[in-house]
Amino acid sequence: MTAPSATTTADPKHADRARWPALLPANATLGVWAPSSPAPVLFPRRFARGLASLRERGYTVVVGESCRAAQGAGTLPPQALAEELHGLLEETAGVIAAVGGWTLTPVLPYLDFDRIGRAGKPLIGYSDLTSLVNLVPRRSGLVAFHGPMVVSEWGECAGPWELTAAEFDQVLGRDHSWIERQVGTAGQAEQWSDENLFWDRDDDRRRQGNSGEQPPRTLRTGEATGPLWGGSLLVLGLLLGTDLWPDPAPGSIVFLEADGLPPDELWARLEQFRLAGVFDRADGVIMGKISNPRATPFGYTGYDDVLRRTLPSSIPVAAGFDLGHADPMSTLPVGGRARLTCRDTATPTLSLLREPSQ
Repeated sequence: MTAPSATTTADPKHADRARWPALLPANATLGVWAPSSPAPVLFPRRFARGLASLRERGYTVVVGESCRAAQGAGTLPPQALAEELHGLLEETAGVIAAVGGWTLTPVLPYLDFDRIGRAGKPLIGYSDLTSLVNLVPRRSGLVAFHGPMVVSEWGECAGPWELTAAEFDQVLGRDHSWIERQVGTAGQAEQWSDENLFWDRDDDRRRQGNSGEQPPRTLRTGEATGPLWGGSLLVLGLLLGTDLWPDPAPGSIVFLEADGLPPDELWARLEQFRLAGVFDRADGVIMGKISNPRATPFGYTGYDDVLRRTLPSSIPVAAGFDLGHADPMSTLPVGGRARLTCRDTATPTLSLLREPSQ
């Protein structure tokens, strides 16, 4: 079947007014959806461990048929994956992705974003899910969440990292009635890791070590308040030039993460965004820790220099936050408002903002 035109989806009429979905009670039922990779089939031990971690936290888990499928390059056909997401959002308290990958893009034209908005439930994921968690605020008027997934984080040996789980609970838990909270206040990680352990073969211990010191740091001073937009540089770049591109709202705080990119490739991908006008619409930029960093062929490792060179001189810029392809990771409400504060004499902070009624 030929995919429908992306222009048949809802117009981006909700650009600047995304609302928070209903949050998760302690005993919430979570749907698990696998649009991006057949990892639940390929790595059943890790997947089972992730489901067990969620159940230990009191969640009831409903596993979608996509988590039992491995067809061709992905799981189910794109149209079936779209229908499964619609159903899970209507039948459960929220949907969490099983894992990332590369095959979500063909699903996007089949999604009914008005239906997703009417469901009003949280949708959680990152990596390949970056495109969707940015489209949902733009097309559905609903905040979505850049956060940990079942196989990659909840399936860690001995459970998810403490800060990862605590941030998830603080941002998505219905029992927390904050109207402002600083990212990372659920606890400070004493270490972080981007170690790659082959799933179901080598991951019988918690990941260790890291790729050097990358503390949160200010690259350019200032303060900005606006809606959060961003995630994987690679995945967002897949939508540039298409009708599905989720253009950031004016005044956005852009957060970006990358895995395994040397500085020259980071420069190229940031330049793509600059030429597309992304940073013209940003009032602040955050770069996560660079997981699995590597030098250029000539040994250059100046990631911060690349960021300073590429990003506008008039906006605050920070780097080294815990988000994306490393542990621990924060949960960020995409489309939700936040405040970035960058000062020379203090660690930069990102504060999430929520209306009292949300």
